[in-house]
Amino acid sequence: MRFGLSRLILLLLVPLISLPGCEQPQVEFVFSKKTNELMPQAAKPVKEALLNHFGNPFALTQFEGLPTDFGDIQGTVKSVEPSEKDQPLIRFHVTGLENTYHKLQGLPLKWTSGKGQGQVLRIKSYKYETSTVAVEKSAEITPQAGDTFLVECVRLQQGRDLYNRHCMHCHGMSGEGTGPTSRYLNPPPRDFRLGIYKYTSTKPTKKAQNADLARTVKEGIAGTYMPSFKLLTDDEVSAIVNYVVWLSIRGETEKKMVDELFQEYSKEELAERTSEEGGETKEEVLEELKDFMEEDFPDTVEFATSSVADAWEEANLEDSVVVPREPRVADTPESRERGRKLYLSERTKCATCHGPQGRGNGTATQDFWTNPVTNQKYPDRGLHDIWGNQLSPRDLHRGIYRGGRRPIDSYRRLFSGIKGTPMPAFGGSLSDQELWDLVNYVMSLPYDGNR
Repeated sequence: MRFGLSRLILLLLVPLISLPGCEQPQVEFVFSKKTNELMPQAAKPVKEALLNHFGNPFALTQFEGLPTDFGDIQGTVKSVEPSEKDQPLIRFHVTGLENTYHKLQGLPLKWTSGKGQGQVLRIKSYKYETSTVAVEKSAEITPQAGDTFLVECVRLQQGRDLYNRHCMHCHGMSGEGTGPTSRYLNPPPRDFRLGIYKYTSTKPTKKAQNADLARTVKEGIAGTYMPSFKLLTDDEVSAIVNYVVWLSIRGETEKKMVDELFQEYSKEELAERTSEEGGETKEEVLEELKDFMEEDFPDTVEFATSSVADAWEEANLEDSVVVPREPRVADTPESRERGRKLYLSERTKCATCHGPQGRGNGTATQDFWTNPVTNQKYPDRGLHDIWGNQLSPRDLHRGIYRGGRRPIDSYRRLFSGIKGTPMPAFGGSLSDQELWDLVNYVMSLPYDGNR
């Protein structure tokens, strides 16, 4: 009882950190374990690049080419308040920001005309009631009535605030899946930083669409602690999705940069290279690293950011969605029987994981599987996902479909598999009729007491 009460209190209190009137926690985005296993001289440029491209949780930054909706807002200086010489801030009244998200503190303000054109300052405060902006004084920038500016990342900031209120306590500040309530949840919250989402409408090699993530936020995930947020407006859900995608892009960018450096410049590799067998000195390794940082690392950063952004942009194209070539086969006893035979066949090997009767107790649950990243056996029997969590194959008789209850949802699970898990894709090996027969069979199991 004591544990249950403590957990309840924690669940109720943690979201309060982002309620109006409460100060935001002064935290930073966390870096991956692999980043921190780099030599300090290699990790530092990675962290600096992430800071330059993404900022920190309370000073967001954007860069060109991202497929997220930053929501830059145009404003105009209406008048400038007089200020004392020793005052650190300058305040001015503006127009153009009246109908936008009003929590603008910390966002970049870029001057688009006037003496400071092209310069960027951070907003220190914004009073919505009086349309008053405060920024640090600068010798290069002296705002005048009529000067124009852009407030950048407004939409992103709205998504951040909604995420901090509704999502952060499970998924973590950086989307790493280790928020303060995550330790109590099984399955654990998703780590967004790999950019992999299980339940999508897209083809096997494609990212999730924004519509997929919006549907997950609205509907929740059945059989897990991921709740439905149907009480949020479509605009609020869209802002959260926008921010979650941005967190994923940040995490994937970090991974690509670190992967480029890790083989040569991890702490472990440094120890090996400078050992008696390695024959190098630390100074030689650092000199090599310095040359890499000067000559190659800028291209590494450019490739990492652009390739990740392109992948997310492509996911939202129409041809990325799995659309059946043939309409659903009628759900008849004959179709279900064909599906049953496919289910038990060597072509699909569904029974290997889900069991001959679909109870989730196939022989694969008793095997020791190999981690594809480390090439070492998992310490526990059974299947695991890409995040290292142990998986139980779905008991198909329970009628709980985490990716959605519609027949098209089951078709897409079969066509594309479930990304990040051992559930394979059959879109390239089964015809549409065969896929629909399998859908009809699997979706009949909760209602067939004979199996």
